[in-house]
Amino acid sequence: MKSRKNLAIISLAMLSLTFSAASMANSAFSKMPPQRSVEMCVAEIADHADYATATRVRHDVESEQRHTVGHILRIDTRVYGNADGKLIREYATKCVVGNGNEPYRFKIEEVLSRS
Repeated sequence: MKSRKNLAIISLAMLSLTFSAASMANSAFSKMPPQRSVEMCVAEIADHADYATATRVRHDVESEQRHTVGHILRIDTRVYGNADGKLIREYATKCVVGNGNEPYRFKIEEVLSRS
């Protein structure tokens, strides 16, 4: 009788550990990155991009969920300028973010320039 009780306790403990581990793994990163992560990457773009004659800047953000590091953000930045508001520059950015205060990885490339 006592061994059955011990077996039941051990089984319940193992089951709760399994659910606990699965819950922690699934909740580590949400499907969408936190707004502060997007803002952090956009601020990093502003440090590297040329907004000198910009009248408007648009960022299109696409997120890919990654359980090991957080999120990979692919950001297409278009800079419109002058009085006519035409596209003058475009940047492609890859920004890897997690729970920290800085991106893990940041890569920006100018893909169009019409100055």
